[in-house]
Amino acid sequence: MDGEFKELQAKVTALCQGRQNFEQTRSTHDFPMDLWQDLGQESLMGILVPAEYGGLGHGLDALACVTEHLAVCGAPMGFALAFVIHHLVCHHFIHIHGSRHLWDNYLPAMARGKFTAAVAVSEPGVGAHPKHLKTRAVKDKEAFIIDGEKSFVTNAPLADLFIVIAVTGVKEGRNLFSALAVPRTTTGLTPGNPMDTKFLRPCPHSTLTLERCRVGSNQIMGKPGLAYETMVVPFRRLEQLLVPIIISGATANQARHLAVSLKIDLGNEKISAINAMVCRLSQLSHKNVKAHINSRSDGVFSPATQAFTETARQYQQSVRQLMEQTGTPQSLYQGEFDKDLSVLLGLFAGPGQV
Repeated sequence: MDGEFKELQAKVTALCQGRQNFEQTRSTHDFPMDLWQDLGQESLMGILVPAEYGGLGHGLDALACVTEHLAVCGAPMGFALAFVIHHLVCHHFIHIHGSRHLWDNYLPAMARGKFTAAVAVSEPGVGAHPKHLKTRAVKDKEAFIIDGEKSFVTNAPLADLFIVIAVTGVKEGRNLFSALAVPRTTTGLTPGNPMDTKFLRPCPHSTLTLERCRVGSNQIMGKPGLAYETMVVPFRRLEQLLVPIIISGATANQARHLAVSLKIDLGNEKISAINAMVCRLSQLSHKNVKAHINSRSDGVFSPATQAFTETARQYQQSVRQLMEQTGTPQSLYQGEFDKDLSVLLGLFAGPGQV
């Protein structure tokens, strides 16, 4: 790891030191907005944003290092997930597939953490399956009129902008999807109340209702009709690529927390075995990211994928056994951690909600 990334990690350490609310946010929906804004002041909300737009202009390897260190420093997995989604939506949808009009309007504020975007794909009862999505955008002169309902939109309660995936046509019986940037202030757009999820707190989610929402044609992203295959599917793969990074950082923090709380020497055989698994998880997760960067391939489906999942499951079981053997009752922190780890492993391996 080069010195440049270590400098970014040092900034994260400084921002996380002395925080007393991490334990609280693991079991509540109290989002630490102050940390979000502090990260923005250090340009750490714009890691992938080009320098000309106020970002750091780094790649996925830098985002991986910073995200992992956030979790190592005690940030809940839910917060780390919200952090990752912010960066991926900013980079993948707005920077890669957006126009200069969208870059100028949104990237500078996003890099400072003063503006957040969320991507809305999934719908009630059908998830993100393209065959069943019903939200539609109809062309009306130099605008689009959007109607529909979205569900489980990650970061929606924080979002100032929604990237809405909507049907804009049909070809040979198949829906054609386009991505439209819809500001939160758009008439007819109604975000629901934050969802009372029982996992990955404090990562916020909510529904989204669109009733005759009118947006200009300059708010469309990428090539009309191809948003699902060119944006949604690659976004899902990027998400899968970075979920293991969150897990590796969180397990490192938990292993340290366990050794201190159980008053077990770090040289203890069981703790040493657990720490070896933590190191293995970090190595495998970064190996996947590097494979993606170097080959521009799916990284997620590399041989490291199965090894990561197996090691994470083994780690989870080893921690449970250690607590049983030492007669340690499961704390609220441990219960929430165990649940979140299982959810993230499912998100890593399964289709997930986009």
